[in-house]
Amino acid sequence: MTTGRSLLILLMMVVTGITIVVIRGETAKASNRVQRLHQKQTELEHVLWSQEMDLARLRGPEEIRRRTKDLGLNLLPPRTDAAAKDANRGQPGPRD
Repeated sequence: MTTGRSLLILLMMVVTGITIVVIRGETAKASNRVQRLHQKQTELEHVLWSQEMDLARLRGPEEIRRRTKDLGLNLLPPRTDAAAKDANRGQPGPRD
């Protein structure tokens, strides 16, 4: 084997080693970023679930009654179908 070939093989091995080290570093960075993004996703899901629970609670009939009372709104309870029909008697219906 000549000296030129030996140097070429040595150079190729060095380049291969450096390439492997660089690829491992990039893989570690990407893995770390994926892990941070997954943690952020989990945190955001918890916030979303918490807000959905708050929304469900606020939409409940008891909470609506309490808030209307606190705001001093004088709202009438919903009428039954019979009461609504009686109230609409004598009024003109929708025209076609």
